[in-house]
Amino acid sequence: MQPDPTQDEIKPKDTGYKIGPGQWKLFSAVLVIGCAGLIYGYLRRKGLDESAALYLGLPLLLALGLSLTPPDKSATGATMKGMAIALLLAAPVFQEGYICILFASPLFFAVGLIIAAAIDWGRKRRAKKGNLQSAIIATAIALMAMEGVTPETSFPREHEVVVSKIVSAPVEAVRAALAQPPVLGEDKPFFLRIFPYPVDLQGDGLGVGDTRSATFVAYKHIFWNRIEGTAVFKVVEANERKIAFELASDTSYVAHYLGWKRSEVELTPTTNGDTLVTWRLSFHRKYDPYWYFGTLQKYAVGLVAEELIDHAATPRT
Repeated sequence: MQPDPTQDEIKPKDTGYKIGPGQWKLFSAVLVIGCAGLIYGYLRRKGLDESAALYLGLPLLLALGLSLTPPDKSATGATMKGMAIALLLAAPVFQEGYICILFASPLFFAVGLIIAAAIDWGRKRRAKKGNLQSAIIATAIALMAMEGVTPETSFPREHEVVVSKIVSAPVEAVRAALAQPPVLGEDKPFFLRIFPYPVDLQGDGLGVGDTRSATFVAYKHIFWNRIEGTAVFKVVEANERKIAFELASDTSYVAHYLGWKRSEVELTPTTNGDTLVTWRLSFHRKYDPYWYFGTLQKYAVGLVAEELIDHAATPRT
C-alpha cells in the first residue's frame, strides 16, 4: 500500500493564543506606571513627597521606562501617552489633589519630552555619541532630583515678597481701613483662582494681640472632597507707620503648599497727601525644585500682597 502523499502536507493548525505587539506595549506601560506608583508610595512614607525626588526623579524614571517599552513609532509618543495616563491616575489611585497634579504636569511632561526626544535622536543616529548625550541628560536630571532630599542638596526655603502701591488716601484713613475686618473683592486674579481662596474673613483692631482669621475651602479631588480650614494671624507690632502680623495657626489646605510666617504693612505719607503702602509677606516654601515651585509661589504671594493692599488697606467708598 502506497502512502498518501497528501498526508505529509497536512499540518496541525496552531490554535495557541499569541500575545500581539500592541498587548506587549500596553503590558509594559502598565508595568512601568505600576512601578512608579510603588516608588511614589515609598517617597511619601519617607517624607520626600515634597522634594525634587518626586517632581523630577519620578518623571525621569517614568520617561526612561516608557521610552524603553517595545518599539513604537517614537519614544516621545509612547512617553507622552504614558505620562498622561499616569497623571490621570494620580487623583483616584494615588489620592493626589488636582492642584498638585496641575502644577506637577508641566514638570512631568517636560522631563518626559527631554528624555524621550534624546532617546529618539540617539536611535536615529545609531551612534555612541547619541547614546552618550542621552545618558548625560538623564544623569543631569537625576542630580537635579536630589534637591530637597538632604539639607546639603536643598536651597533656602525662607522667602519674602515685597509689594508697594500708592493709595489715594492719607495715612490715618489707611490705618482706619486696616483696623476693619478685611473684605476681598470678587474679581480676583486669574492665577489665584487655582488655589483655595478665603470664603470668610474675621477680625478687627490694630492693637497687639488682635487677630485676623481667613477661612479657606478647598476641593482636593476636583470637587468631591471638600476641605475647610482657617489661618489665624495675630498683631505682634503696631505703631503709626507699621503693623506686623505673625501666623498663630493654620489648618487650611494652603498649609500643604507653603507656611505663612509674617505679614508686615508699612505706611509712608507722600508729599501730595497720599500713602505709599508697602506690604511684606514672608513664607516657608515646602516644595522642590526651587527654580520651579519657588518662582510660582513668589508670584502667587505677590498677587496676594496686591490684593491685600487693594482691599484691606484702601479705604472703602
